[in-house]
Amino acid sequence: MSTKGMTFMDEPIPQKFLAYLQYMNEEDYFEAHEVLEDLWHSDRIDFYKGMIQVAVAIFHLRNGNIKGARYLFSRAKSLVTPYLPHYRRINVQQVIAYIDDCLKKIPDVIEMEREEVDMLGIKGIRLELMEESR
Repeated sequence: MSTKGMTFMDEPIPQKFLAYLQYMNEEDYFEAHEVLEDLWHSDRIDFYKGMIQVAVAIFHLRNGNIKGARYLFSRAKSLVTPYLPHYRRINVQQVIAYIDDCLKKIPDVIEMEREEVDMLGIKGIRLELMEESR
């Protein structure tokens, strides 16, 4: 199928990416990473790799692996930035703003206790498919 002439709303969204979005919004970051990793292994699109790293970064953060979280957030940002302003109907600027906010709030330490992580006030990212503007 040719993508020539397709509109924003016609952009094909793989089922595994939709499952990733659902897991992310349910804050099941391990499953989100697992389902998208399957898609990345077949498509090898850097956007998917970056979004996997967002999920894993949040997973590490929640478990106190601060150094790993900071590294993965930084790496994710570099992987998704070329897909600005949107890709697969995801607002990539929103993802980058979330990453930047996390990196500002996360101290430059190796690890933290869960209670300390909770006090950082970092919420999960809510990812929604963008609608076509008319």
